[in-house]
Amino acid sequence: MAYVVLRNREDAEDALQDALISAYKHLRSFEGRSALKTWFTRVVLNAVLMIRRRRKSTHTEFVTESSSGDEFSKIARIADKRPNPEKQYAATETFEFAKALIDGLSPGLREAFTMTYLGENRAKEAGAKLGVNMTTFKSRLFRARKELVDEARTAVDVRSVSR
Repeated sequence: MAYVVLRNREDAEDALQDALISAYKHLRSFEGRSALKTWFTRVVLNAVLMIRRRRKSTHTEFVTESSSGDEFSKIARIADKRPNPEKQYAATETFEFAKALIDGLSPGLREAFTMTYLGENRAKEAGAKLGVNMTTFKSRLFRARKELVDEARTAVDVRSVSR
């Protein structure tokens, strides 16, 4: 359980050792309201969570680097917050997929959809800009959403079959 949460063998071993020491120290306070195994599992989980908290609080690691032999300088290594290339590619692919679906709509439906969801216009404002009454605009918007959902499902089904 400690390894599953921490995903690091050394940290899991440390957590288990801390849990054993804590359980030994507090064995007299065990009240017997649950099984000993359940109580000890909770002690281990608490130790694991303590290690995770310590690990999260140290976002910056310092590494000593020798510049002239005896003198050391500290360099902070900071984790890169940018998404990894795989996530960037997935986001680009998703955007292109959505754009292709929207571009496939008829001009009237595409305008209604983009003005509402991409242009962030309210239905009343967008309908007025297009010069159509509210009922017509809402109908276009409904049909645009329905067509997009249907096309997306079809495209996903085709992709899953081709794999």
